[in-house]
Amino acid sequence: MLVNLTFADIANACGGVLVGENRPVGAIVTDTRKVVSGCVFVALKGERFDGHDYIGQAIQEGAVGVVVNREVNAPSYIKVPDTTLAYGAIARLIRDAFNGPVVCITGSNGKTTVKDWLAQSLVEKNVLKTRANLNNQIGVPQTLLELDESHDVAIIEAGTSFTGEIPLLVQIAYPDIVILTNASGSHFEGLGGLEGIAKEKGALVSGSSPDASIILNADDTYFDYWCGLAGNRQVYSFGFTDSAVLFASDIELGAELSKAVFHYNGQVQSVVVAGAGKHQIANGMAVVLAMLILGVDFKQATARLATPVHVSGRLERLKTKNGALLINDCYNASPKSVEAAIDVLAMQSVEDTWLVLGALGELGDQQDQIHYELGIYAKNKGISSLICVGPVAGIAGAAFEEKGGKAIFCNTHKEAAAFVRLLDKKHAILVKGSRSAKMENVIEALIN
Repeated sequence: MLVNLTFADIANACGGVLVGENRPVGAIVTDTRKVVSGCVFVALKGERFDGHDYIGQAIQEGAVGVVVNREVNAPSYIKVPDTTLAYGAIARLIRDAFNGPVVCITGSNGKTTVKDWLAQSLVEKNVLKTRANLNNQIGVPQTLLELDESHDVAIIEAGTSFTGEIPLLVQIAYPDIVILTNASGSHFEGLGGLEGIAKEKGALVSGSSPDASIILNADDTYFDYWCGLAGNRQVYSFGFTDSAVLFASDIELGAELSKAVFHYNGQVQSVVVAGAGKHQIANGMAVVLAMLILGVDFKQATARLATPVHVSGRLERLKTKNGALLINDCYNASPKSVEAAIDVLAMQSVEDTWLVLGALGELGDQQDQIHYELGIYAKNKGISSLICVGPVAGIAGAAFEEKGGKAIFCNTHKEAAAFVRLLDKKHAILVKGSRSAKMENVIEALIN
């Protein structure tokens, strides 16, 4: 670990009670498969598991103590009200010992792309970043606990699915740089609506270090609200009008990359942005602003956008067995990300475009209306055919047909894949849906 801790340090940070001997701690683990001699095992409790059931195993395999929410039979333990909150508090001890900048990223769309793009662009630095989607109350502490003396920068993704999660995460990560990409229609079910989403995301701004630099989307409806939350912190804005600190003009959108002119503090730079879609230019501007704050000059920062960022399941370009372009965008889905993916599909230089759509989750009572509007959007963009998997996605198909389009209604992933399996290089296929829709099953059926 980055700093030497004792049981007493952990108890103090967590507001817990130390029972037994105060001893040094070699590591913090939550998984018995990762227990090492001298570690402390934190007994996390979830809907389907309870780490307290594995305390005996953890001690037998070398743990010198445990963090628990009850009295247990162990030589030394720390009793806390909530082990998940305690895990975050331990991670905060590590974060506070880190001398480098901590960048924290949130938003309804683009945060994973921005995280990975920024990490790969900081070529001179040793970067610790969030892996995959470890962006919740367990994933954020897990990432920060990996910090060591070799790291120069930490880039942390913060996600949310319920009101109050971002305030918890910002207390753990306590960022020096915040990137808030946007607020749009995702997690309606857990956050109650667009205003609730904007407030939840904004907690990353208001909870950051008082000296933090804040990067905001000037084109977002809630930009002024977030600026208010920033207080005396320095705000760096990006967007597509000259009111932003960094703005893009002369945009040329291509099927695989885009071109634009970036303007920043009187400097003007022609830029090639790897990846298709206007949303990718916005992501790129956020990345450039973060690099500028971290000391990269403007010309170098913009040049690094020409290197593609590869996020599995994010507009990933593949080929089917018969040579059709297969765009894998199954990582997750919100209404705006579906629209952005449809825009990219419509740009492809092929005879026919096919959208294979699974249901979007966590939309609450707006579910039907949003799917209906996506069907209309796809038709207005000229998509040739829409394949819907399941009854909820079928609402989009019905809307697509209302406008004169050709929709196919399927009950299974296998059935959907069968309709496009024989398409060749004259066709492009986009597969999109929320994680809960498991649309990666369609991808696997088409490439294996």
